[in-house]
Amino acid sequence: MKTLLATALILSSYSVFPQSDKLGDFHLDKEFIMESAGVIHLSASDAKVFIVGSSRKTAHVKIDREVTTKGWVFGEEKFSVGVTEQSGDLLIKEKSGSTHVGMVGYYNETYKISIEAPVGASLVIKGDDGDYFIKAINGSIELDLDDADVELAGCLGNNFKIRLDDGDLRMDTGRGTLEVDADDADIVIKSAAFEKIMADVDDGDFVIETSLSDTGDYYINGQDGLIAMTVLGGGGKFDIRHDDARVVAEGDFTTVEKSEDRTRLTLANGSAKVNIHSDDARVRLIK
Repeated sequence: MKTLLATALILSSYSVFPQSDKLGDFHLDKEFIMESAGVIHLSASDAKVFIVGSSRKTAHVKIDREVTTKGWVFGEEKFSVGVTEQSGDLLIKEKSGSTHVGMVGYYNETYKISIEAPVGASLVIKGDDGDYFIKAINGSIELDLDDADVELAGCLGNNFKIRLDDGDLRMDTGRGTLEVDADDADIVIKSAAFEKIMADVDDGDFVIETSLSDTGDYYINGQDGLIAMTVLGGGGKFDIRHDDARVVAEGDFTTVEKSEDRTRLTLANGSAKVNIHSDDARVRLIK
């Protein structure tokens, strides 16, 4: 009898939500003022994020988070997203917390962030998990993500800085400067015209199609996987340092040096500098 009474007193100190109730839901659908070349700062976790640029003069932010539970939930989850207009920029920050949340049963979260922004906006995004689809954003793009997949479509800015742990990056164009720091990630970039590349990829493939600038500087470091570069235009000097790597060059490349740990090639009609370091990664160059 004493045991049952003690259990009842403990349970009474928490909020108890019965079967099929929801907690942690959040909804926002609102227009915000920002400059046409302002910066959107976004911090979120486990969200599907869609950001699209257009000729609009304001930013439209729509956030929907729904949590479905079946069973018994003990405690309280606090979740909100703060949106702040600040000197022409937009700050979007997730705020979440819980008070001794526990449950017996089923838990499912659906979380979507949709942003329509001026086409000239820039992005600074920090996230943990989730998926990101970004289209027609022509300012600079800086992404700091853990486990996430990213697709950039028609983004015509000049500065891309991307850090990924686990996940994939897809770009259908690119120009200016590209910085990539990735662990277990596959990078695929098409139809680009970068003037500078700094890429460091551990376990994963780095596959890129780009033209080369005569004053361009390109550095790619890969551990395991594939490093593949298709040269769409221009030329220059290619210096490849490698350990247990296989180097293949297809097209009008001229071999200057080939040894156990170094391969040097040239490609006419340009003076770009391309430096590649590979441990166990395969290297493939195509003209």
